Amino acid sequence: MTTATPTVSPYTHAARRARTLAEVALDRYTTDPGIRDALVRIALHLDGAAYALEAVTPGADESSYTDATEELFHAEQIAVENPAARLPAELSSYVLAPLVDRALPLPAPLHPKSPDFADFTRREADLAHALHLLHSDHEHQAQRTDDWLRQVCKVWQQHTRLADEVRADNARAHRHP
Repeated sequence: MTTATPTVSPYTHAARRARTLAEVALDRYTTDPGIRDALVRIALHLDGAAYALEAVTPGADESSYTDATEELFHAEQIAVENPAARLPAELSSYVLAPLVDRALPLPAPLHPKSPDFADFTRREADLAHALHLLHSDHEHQAQRTDDWLRQVCKVWQQHTRLADEVRADNARAHRHP
């Protein structure tokens, strides 16, 4: 007797991704009450997106998950307005990946200006490479989605920290030519 592995709909898979990202947001440590509030609001919108995605019937067209995309839009807006939350601003790209065929986001170049920019450039390249490898690991994405998303978020968190360092260093370099 053989048992068939149940097939998970792409909407259910996307909902799982939204819930995992919500958990990541809630798991973030911060002593700043404003950032804590932002992380909670991001998680609530991601959870709302997950519920909306679970309500979509298989075979539905893109317009059927409008409620989910609205929730994702709000989560992304909060992430953009609160960079200290250290989450990728492109949350919807990661959630909706099972539904749409788009490349996953990579960070924009940081452009360090310091005479000692080599360390920043090396660290930036390492993080971009790590993210590229994670994005290319389709087996990991499919079989261990939660773990994969947590690793992606960790790399984005490291990149946003590096971006803060580069911004501060660029400001010092600008003041002292």
